[in-house]
Amino acid sequence: MVKAEKIVKEIKGGVIGNLYRNLKWIYGYFHRYIGRILLYVLVELIHMAVNFTISYRVGSLVDYALEKDISKTVVMALVFVGLIVLNAIISILSNRFSAWNCNSMQSYLVKGLYNKIMHADWEELTRYHSGDLITRMSTDARTISGNANGFMTTLISCTLTMIAAVVVIVVNDASMIVVVVIVAPIILFSGKIFMNKIYECQANIKVVESKENSYHKESFHNIQAVKAFGLADEFYKRIEVLEKERYDADMKSNFFSLLSWGVTYLGGIFSGVICIAWAFYRVNKGFMTFGDLSVVFAMALRIAESGKALLGLIPISLQITVATERVRELLDIKDEEEIESDEYEKLVEKGKETGIAVHVKDMSFAYKTSRQIFNNVSLEAHPGEIIALVGPSGEGKTTMLRILLGILNIQQGEAFTCAEGDMNEKLDFSTQTRPLIAYVPQGNTMISGTIEENLRMIAPDATEEEIIDALKQACAYDFVKKLPDGIHHKIGESGIGFSEGQNQRLAIARAILRKTPILLMDEATSALDVATERLVLSNIMKKDARRTCILTTHRPSVLSACDRVYRISDGSVTVIGEAEIQKLMNEF
Repeated sequence: MVKAEKIVKEIKGGVIGNLYRNLKWIYGYFHRYIGRILLYVLVELIHMAVNFTISYRVGSLVDYALEKDISKTVVMALVFVGLIVLNAIISILSNRFSAWNCNSMQSYLVKGLYNKIMHADWEELTRYHSGDLITRMSTDARTISGNANGFMTTLISCTLTMIAAVVVIVVNDASMIVVVVIVAPIILFSGKIFMNKIYECQANIKVVESKENSYHKESFHNIQAVKAFGLADEFYKRIEVLEKERYDADMKSNFFSLLSWGVTYLGGIFSGVICIAWAFYRVNKGFMTFGDLSVVFAMALRIAESGKALLGLIPISLQITVATERVRELLDIKDEEEIESDEYEKLVEKGKETGIAVHVKDMSFAYKTSRQIFNNVSLEAHPGEIIALVGPSGEGKTTMLRILLGILNIQQGEAFTCAEGDMNEKLDFSTQTRPLIAYVPQGNTMISGTIEENLRMIAPDATEEEIIDALKQACAYDFVKKLPDGIHHKIGESGIGFSEGQNQRLAIARAILRKTPILLMDEATSALDVATERLVLSNIMKKDARRTCILTTHRPSVLSACDRVYRISDGSVTVIGEAEIQKLMNEF
C-alpha cells in the first residue's frame, strides 16, 4: 500500500508527472496538428502490424518446411516477400510523413516564440539574455517539435507490439503467463532507477548551452573591440571554460543514460533468458512444436526491439520535459497591454492642423529590479520645439524616452500626448500612440540588407524620391550617392562598411521617412561633427515646422539649438536656464 502511494506521488509531482503535464501542454499547443499526428500514428500502427504479421507467420513457414510441404512453403515464402516489400514502402511513407509533421510543427512553434518575444512586456523580457532566447527558439523548439510527432507514436506502437507479442506467446503456451508475471516488474523497476539524475543533467545542459550561445553572440558582436584590446586569447580562455562545462554536463548525462540503459537492458536479458529457458523446457516435454518455438523466439525479438525503443524514450522524455519547461516559461511572459481608443483617430486629425504635444505631469517610475528613477517629475514639449534631455549616464534619459514610447508603464502621475492647445482629449503613451512617434535609438541599429531595405522597413510604400529626400534631410545623401549602388548598396551586419556617424545619419533618415508628428532621438547625433549635427536638426524642423522633437545628449554643443533643456538627475527633472547651458558649452 505504501509503495503504491509512493508511485502515485511520483506520478503527480515527480519527473513522470512533469512529463505528463508537459506532453499535455505540447499536444494542446499543437492542437491544429493533432489530426496529422494521429494519421502518423495510424501509419506506424500499420507498419507495426505488417512487422508483427511477418514475425507471427514465421512459425507456419518453419512447420511447412519441416513437413516438406513444398507448395505451402513456396506460397508462404511469396507472402513473406510481399509483406517485406509492403513494409519497405510503408517505412518510406512513414519517414516522409514524419518529416512533414516535424517541420510544420517546428515552424509553428518558432513563429509563436518569435511573436511572443516581439510583443512581450519589455521589462519582463530583459531578464533573458538574447543568446538564451535564441537557444529556446532553436534548440528547445527543435527538441519539442521533433519529438511531439514521434514520442507518442513510438510509445503507442511499441507498447502495443509488446502487448500483442505477449498475448501471442501466452496463446501458444498458457504457462508463459507465469513467466510474464515474474519478469515484468524487473523491467519496469530497472527503467526508473536513474530518471531523476538524467533529468537534472538535461536541465544543466540547457543552461550551459544558453550561456555558450550568449557568449558567442557577445563575442562576435564586439569582435572589433576584442581585437583592438588584444583580448582574443582571454576570450578563448572563457570559451575553454564554457566548453568544459558543456563537455562535463554532456558526459554526465551520457553516463547516467548508459547506466539506465544498461540496468534495464540486463533486466531484459535476464527476463529473456527465463522466457527462452522455459520455452525450451516446454518443447522438450512435447507441449510446443518447433513452429511454436519459432513464433515465441520471433515474438521475444519483437519484445526486445520494442523494449529497446522504449528505453530510448527515457532520455528523450527528459529532454522534452526540460525543453518544454523552458519554452513555456518564455511563452508565459505577459504581452504588452494593447490599448485601443476611439480618441486616437480624433487626435491624429486634430494633430494634422496643430501638431502633437507631449506632457509628463507628476510622474514617478521605478524598474522592478532597480532604484527609483523618477519621483514626481514633469516636462512638456510642443510642436515646433526641440527639447533636450541632459544629465549623467544612468540617471533616466533613455528611460524617459521608453516611457514616451509606451515601452515602460509608469507607477504614478501622467504621461500623455494631445493635440496642441487641446488637453481635453488626451491619450496616455502606450502601444496605441507609437504610430505618432519616430525613434532613433542609441547605438547602431542598421541591419543586414540594402540602404533602401533598411529605410523601407518603416515606410514600405515610400517612393525612391521620398527615400532620397529623407537621406538629404539627415545629411546622408552626399555619401550614399557616391556608393556604386547608391541606395541599393548593401549594409553589413551591424552597419559594417560605414562609420558610426554614417550609420547614425542613416538611422535618422529612416526615422524621418516615417513622417510622424513626434521624433525621439537618443544620443542620435553623438558621432556627428557640430556643424552636421546642427544642420540635421535644422533640416528636420524646416521640413515640418509642427514636429515635436525630443533628444537626449551628452554634447552641450547642440543645446543652443534647443528651445528648452531639461536636466535629469537624482530622480528629478528640471529646466535649466541659458546661463547654465552656456556654462556646459564652455566646459565642453
